[in-house]
Amino acid sequence: MTQSRDAYFRRVMDGSDRSISASALRTAAACIEPIYAGMMRLRNGLYDAGISPIHRLGRPTISVGNITTGGTGKTPVVRWLVKCLSDRRPCVLLRGYKSTKAGISDEQAMLEADGIPVIADRDRLRGAHTALKQHPEITNFVLDDGMQHRRAARDFEMVLIHAREPFGSGRVFPRGMLREPLGGLRRADAVVVTHADEVDPDELAKVSEAIRKHNGDVEVFHADHVIENLRSAEGESAPIQSLVGQRYFAFCGIGSPESFFWRLGTVGGTCAGTRAFADHYDYQERDLRSVFDEAKAVGAQRVVTTEKDWVKVSRFVAEVSIPIWRAELVVRFWRGEEERLLAAIRKRLGGQGDQ
Repeated sequence: MTQSRDAYFRRVMDGSDRSISASALRTAAACIEPIYAGMMRLRNGLYDAGISPIHRLGRPTISVGNITTGGTGKTPVVRWLVKCLSDRRPCVLLRGYKSTKAGISDEQAMLEADGIPVIADRDRLRGAHTALKQHPEITNFVLDDGMQHRRAARDFEMVLIHAREPFGSGRVFPRGMLREPLGGLRRADAVVVTHADEVDPDELAKVSEAIRKHNGDVEVFHADHVIENLRSAEGESAPIQSLVGQRYFAFCGIGSPESFFWRLGTVGGTCAGTRAFADHYDYQERDLRSVFDEAKAVGAQRVVTTEKDWVKVSRFVAEVSIPIWRAELVVRFWRGEEERLLAAIRKRLGGQGDQ
């Protein structure tokens, strides 16, 4: 497996890389950590006290966000939420992080392919104004990655936590993966532990216990990110079980590549190799050529990637030597939890009109 910069950073921050250079980076990051954490506490305190203004967006708003950097499986959750609230005509407001030269991020391309109205703007207030001009029929906003965007008011705060990597080694950026101190969890109206089936029940219980230390009243939900189907470059759909008996090579550029590789490994095929690129990686033709050379060298019969990566590599696959398939992920909540979470969201949003 080729290690991406993101993977290297995680190994440095969690202490698993014991090299001299990694130790030096941890020491330097530890000096900066209290400054950054203090700034985040001050910033949040100003918003909580009403000193820094919080602005309504003109429609009831749900935030889906993370307290850590890296992948929690946010985009599939946003897709699930928008589908469930389709009767309310939602629009997704996202930052458009690491957009391509065409100005479109992988998340935006995926959501728009589903027919979902999407506005990408670093300034969510300006994005909301644009959305209402373009789509006056909107009755709800979904803030993609909105937890730390405190200027935008929200009626429901959903925080996602990855079961395998829940709290970024417990350290705040740049020493760890936390975007802000864990006290920020007190703002959550619901916490969804994603990739929940990747750890054992004891680990899940520890995650819930840690969450409730910072927000004793919040309800904790659990969801698995499941691959239901594979789709070929030509658009052919096949069940994930079609990997059984196949040698495959997997690659991706997402926040948590280990989860994707692990999920594929539960199917029953033979993993001939993997390649992890940086999160939101902007692929070039040479990258895909390198992937396929590596896949061919290990005798892979298929190359498998994610939907997010497919958005950026699809323009380069006209003459690939091995079939490439993209995995279609869906969010599957634990029994009874999906209904409870949707009921809590609808209760908070119910009866609210333009504001």
